[in-house]
Amino acid sequence: MATKKIGFTCAYAPVPIIEAAGFTPFRVFPETDSKDQSGYMLHDNLCPHVKKVLDRALDEDLPELEGMVFINSCDSMRRLSDAWQEARPGDRTILLDLPSSNTDASITFLAGEYKRLLKTLCQWNSVDVSLDKLKSRINAWNSLSQTLGNIEHAMGKNFYPGLFSQYQKIINLSAMHGVDKAFLKAKEIDPDKMSPQKGHAPVFIFGNLLFDPKVFNLFEEWNMHVADNDFCTGSRFVNSVDYDASKDLFYSLASSWMNRTPCARTMDIADPGAIARKIVDRAKSCNARGVIGFTVKFCDPYLARIPMIREALQQESIPFLMIEGDCTLGSMGQQQTRIEAFTEMLEV
Repeated sequence: MATKKIGFTCAYAPVPIIEAAGFTPFRVFPETDSKDQSGYMLHDNLCPHVKKVLDRALDEDLPELEGMVFINSCDSMRRLSDAWQEARPGDRTILLDLPSSNTDASITFLAGEYKRLLKTLCQWNSVDVSLDKLKSRINAWNSLSQTLGNIEHAMGKNFYPGLFSQYQKIINLSAMHGVDKAFLKAKEIDPDKMSPQKGHAPVFIFGNLLFDPKVFNLFEEWNMHVADNDFCTGSRFVNSVDYDASKDLFYSLASSWMNRTPCARTMDIADPGAIARKIVDRAKSCNARGVIGFTVKFCDPYLARIPMIREALQQESIPFLMIEGDCTLGSMGQQQTRIEAFTEMLEV
């Protein structure tokens, strides 16, 4: 089992590629008690996700890393890559450019970036590039995705107290300790042996990141049943890869990542309103009585999409609550009154 760690900060960094190069993935979550130092390098009104990750780098609040993978997914992430090199000049880093659409040309471009990533990581680890190894790690990834999908399906049908928190822990495990450990943990969960409960209002939640398992326990305390989710730290993270022998493996990877439920920074050029309709469809499919959007502060891509999402939900008479936070459990606690009031409205 690989013990050398490669850090990353975005769900568009494919874990199978990191593992195929012989490394263990380590997602640098914005979860830290480090003092606020990033303001010396970045603007104060910048994404708190990026700032807290940089605080960890400045405070050495990280395990030993063999390198960092950055994705040019938004301007804030690009600034993080620049600042990281200034804060930790001895670290090896690679920055991948990410298309903003899912056209064939965009997927072909991203396939080249993923190929460059595997080649670079193999050089860092002094190993040869092996497509067989990559296929093996993709297969393991798909097995995890399927198992988590079964758990998601069960949560969409019934409320199982504590299950969503367990589900989030498994996703975090895959991001920080690798697919194999996460898969073993996921196989231990059998909703058929758990007792569903009534009395909690089903909701669909979406946004950029909501990674702390304790948050979902809070939702349950506030009489909420999270029936489905769409976060880059949730269901969007562990997406299966569809490939066959007739396709280029890197193209298949890129296609799977670009055609999954997109984050707000990615847009279908031919259909800009698709993101709103997909949220409506996801909410309906899990019989959600309401929808909650959660984004970190100053996230311009998501803030730009919210008006069309709100309008699409209003047209379907689906109640909507929009909240912002700073990647801390405390900020979620500050929203308790609004969330409880929203939940009470759904129970009427």
